Amino acid sequence: MSVTIRDVAQYCGVSVSTVSRVLNGYTDISEETAEKVYAAIKKLDFVPSNTARMLSKKKTKIIGLTIPDIKDPFFSENASGAEKLLQENGYEIFYGNMERSAEKLLNFLQQARQMRFDGLIITPDEWTEELLDTIQKLPMPVVALRRRPPQSSGVPYVDNDHYKGAMEMMSYLSDLGHTKIAHIVLPTAIGEIRREAYYDFCRIRGIDIRDVRVNLRANKLDEAKENGYQAMKIIHEKYPDTTAVFAGTDQLAIGAMVYLREKGLMVPKDISICGANDMDYSSLPWFDLTTTSLNRMEMGRAAAQMLLDIIEKRQTHPENLLLGTTIIVRGSTRSIKPKNKGK
Repeated sequence: MSVTIRDVAQYCGVSVSTVSRVLNGYTDISEETAEKVYAAIKKLDFVPSNTARMLSKKKTKIIGLTIPDIKDPFFSENASGAEKLLQENGYEIFYGNMERSAEKLLNFLQQARQMRFDGLIITPDEWTEELLDTIQKLPMPVVALRRRPPQSSGVPYVDNDHYKGAMEMMSYLSDLGHTKIAHIVLPTAIGEIRREAYYDFCRIRGIDIRDVRVNLRANKLDEAKENGYQAMKIIHEKYPDTTAVFAGTDQLAIGAMVYLREKGLMVPKDISICGANDMDYSSLPWFDLTTTSLNRMEMGRAAAQMLLDIIEKRQTHPENLLLGTTIIVRGSTRSIKPKNKGK
């Protein structure tokens, strides 16, 4: 039978609360009593319960973090960045793999309430009314990572500046001499932001809008690859003179490349392709894909820092944070500007 705090108190001839105060570092206990308690702990081989100690302080030092799909490497890097910063500050992470299920997310929030987490970092696929209502009833702070909640929710978020990143990618293609640029739309809220940037760029530069949206999901690689494949088929048939394609994600871009290969078209000789997100496999020689890096580890750290600032009362209403993106130039894009001939 395991030794309890009551056994230690009885052995020392002091109260349970005195033992508890010694364990929690209170200074109103005499040195003699503290030494007696520590000697008893060693003698009885007592292992204090961290959970009980944390609860007595009304803190568990546990942060809940949801992962939309544990098989998606994008979110594992977010989580890694958050975990490292939290552990540096004495917190632990309790992970939840949501498998893109709204029901699993709601159950996780209920579990967080029962286990008295100190805070939550969540990445829901959709901000439903039920989810928002549940969050409002939680007794701990919540930070959204990569999913922007409605402004009225009051939930702060960390995300990338997808609009600016898309504008920068379009500028890059334009600088290569491309004016016939198509866009494969990612069918999500983030995809809409990138599409808006594509539209604005085309209008500002006075070039044709050639956006294509396929009514297929694009969350998982196989789904996104089929979406990109079908979108590229439409672009090839409807806009055969297209010289560059900006796909809403790397997965969509890879689907487009599969279609082009089947048609005997070479990337980038016949057409340039670029994506977004800089997934691990995008740098492989088979793809060598030009893309944008979203600094995923930094995103996770920023979300964790924002949550800690709220928990530790350094901020009560932090400002939303948009992180920049970086263009990663690889071999799937090329310049089509005429080369200057020497005299």
